[in-house]
Amino acid sequence: MNHALATVLSTSLVASLASAQGFDLLYSTSANEQTATGSGGTVLRNIYRNEIVGLQMWAGCPARAEKLVSRSAFHTMAGDADGDDNYWEPGMFSQVDALLVTDPYAAGGVNARSTYFSPRTPLATTISGGPGLRPGDVGRIVRNAAGDGQVERFIRAEHIQIALGLPPMPVVVDVDAVAWSPNYGLFFSLDQDIACTLCGAAVTVRDGDIIGIAPGDYMMTGGRITAVAAGMALVVYNEPAIDAFVVNAQVADRNAVCVNVAQDLESLELDPTDPMKTVMTSCSGAVLTVPRLLFTTQTLTGGAVLSTSGGGVIHNAMCGPLGVNCGMGPTTGVQIGLQQPTPNVGIQSFVDALAVTYQPLFEFVAEAQTPQIPVGTAAVIDFATPAVANIWVFLTFAPGGPSAIAPSAPFVWGALGHPDFYPAPYFMGVRPTVGGYSNYTSPAIPWPADLVFQGITISGGVIEASAPTMVEVF
Repeated sequence: MNHALATVLSTSLVASLASAQGFDLLYSTSANEQTATGSGGTVLRNIYRNEIVGLQMWAGCPARAEKLVSRSAFHTMAGDADGDDNYWEPGMFSQVDALLVTDPYAAGGVNARSTYFSPRTPLATTISGGPGLRPGDVGRIVRNAAGDGQVERFIRAEHIQIALGLPPMPVVVDVDAVAWSPNYGLFFSLDQDIACTLCGAAVTVRDGDIIGIAPGDYMMTGGRITAVAAGMALVVYNEPAIDAFVVNAQVADRNAVCVNVAQDLESLELDPTDPMKTVMTSCSGAVLTVPRLLFTTQTLTGGAVLSTSGGGVIHNAMCGPLGVNCGMGPTTGVQIGLQQPTPNVGIQSFVDALAVTYQPLFEFVAEAQTPQIPVGTAAVIDFATPAVANIWVFLTFAPGGPSAIAPSAPFVWGALGHPDFYPAPYFMGVRPTVGGYSNYTSPAIPWPADLVFQGITISGGVIEASAPTMVEVF
């Protein structure tokens, strides 16, 4: 058995299907921002750090960013998870810290149900039951045999700790970045430094390190990791190596200052444009193939995305580089579809989570202009959709009271939109889209109620549903 922590065996050049085709990005921001498009003047222009953004590059350049999963969609799916008799939880999760798309080639694309994520703060458990979705987990909100608002984890915090040579409990890890491929294995980074045991040796894993778990050192059931080998994780790149990648990339931050340190690594994804790979082995002898990786760090304000390719470069996407070179002004945020706040300064955010999809994004989103309204007030719902056809607006009455949740059902007609609808829907009217945006104003609501609104449209001859939004009338 090889007791070295990691042994570099070879580097190979292998052609990759992904490198020959385009891709779109999912991401989250570290601060609240606005879309560069202005989203037709709708509330959808406001991007919050506990939401998922879709960056469309298939549709042409410049790349267009719109919400893919809003706060309202999250709390509609999760229900009154904290039992306070309110669906509306604007601070749910605090922040989306990591994103994972396990099947980026899926014909149905990605949506609020299929995308795994790691939250900054845990989801309360009155509906899902313990342990909930915690900062050390990578999971998603699903409907299963137990009903709506359940949690399904791609990997649990306990498995991360076992791989790091720690006891499974108590949970102390906080996943800050994640990437996975069935051929390569799992890669992740933590939010804080932590003392652990790798290959029988005491080490400190830093918040700037990239850690890998070889496919041979974990077991999967139903497409999710369900067991791991103890203490067999590898430090793929340590924090000084990440610092070197950042220095070599010669990238400017939001203030046009050349970034020379990573501090904390914030997101990870496989680089679809560079097929170079490095092969390592764990102490168990399992092979870990390390591809080139996209990454972001806490210092990359302005929303730059870098790659480990070539020793560290600004990632060059379909619509151009995702960052500005040193000496060429600030990295603005426009490269990821966000609104630059002033002419000489970029956005405040760094990219806090990142994922790739090789299917064009279908961003069909609904959001209430005001999520809580008094009796006798009209609800106003904004929509964004790639379709240019009309939107049919539907309303469903949701259960009220502490720990209530709106029950959903499979939307079997759709191919790309939200996979669920909320029965029994009342048809409220048809609204045209203008430039991909629309809004609907309801009659005045005469009594207290919890309402789910959802849009339906026809795209490419297929009926598609929007992600849901809720309005609480009190």
